[in-house]
Order: sequence, then structure tokens, then C-alpha cells
Amino acid sequence: PKKEPKNKKPAAAAPTAAVSDVPDFCRLDVRVGLIQTAEKHPDADSLYVEKIDVGEAEPRQVISGLVKFIPMDKMQNRRVLTICNLKPSKMRGIMSHAMVFAASNAAGDVVELVTPPEGVP
Repeated sequence: PKKEPKNKKPAAAAPTAAVSDVPDFCRLDVRVGLIQTAEKHPDADSLYVEKIDVGEAEPRQVISGLVKFIPMDKMQNRRVLTICNLKPSKMRGIMSHAMVFAASNAAGDVVELVTPPEGVP
């Protein structure tokens, strides 16, 4: 019986994932934005299409499912918190480039936008 040559290297240990000391929520790009316009989505009764100024050259288009919770007139010219580093996604054929922060009660039947304090730019 012939012996196989021993020129194989031992298998390297699987690399371990680097554990970050930064909490996940710190990775969010949260910005104060101003909803310039909000209108109903043309293809979805429960969605708004908003244009939100977050301090960039152009306002961001954002889709949110807030129609049954917040009247359209309460969405206009309103300061909100936005998450701006999410992957853009298409909602019923229209691209959304951020997300607005909202909070609900335990039952989920009351939803309100999170409003930044006055004086926060």
C-alpha cells in the first residue's frame, strides 16, 4: 500500500465574525426631514407618496402606509424623523428612498409620526 504524500495543508479555521462594539441602532442614518408634499399613492389606498426634504439637493420620495392613521392635511409641511440609509424599495410600482419614523400603541390602532423637538435642525 502506497502512502499519500503529506503536502496538504491543514484546513484553516473558519474566520470568526467581527463583533462590533457599535449597537445596531447607531448604524441608522436618522435625519430630520420636512414633508413638502404628501399625496395618496395612485395604486394603493393605504399608502402615501411623500416628498421629504432631508437636506440634500433634491427631496427624497418616500412611501408610507399611514393613510388610515394620519389625515393627508396633517402630513403636509410637517417635520419628521427619517431613516435615510435603507436600500431603496419599490412599493406598488413607485420607489421609496427612505422611511419615516412612526410609533403605535400596543393594539396597533393608533399610529403617530415621531416629531423631532423644536430647534433640532
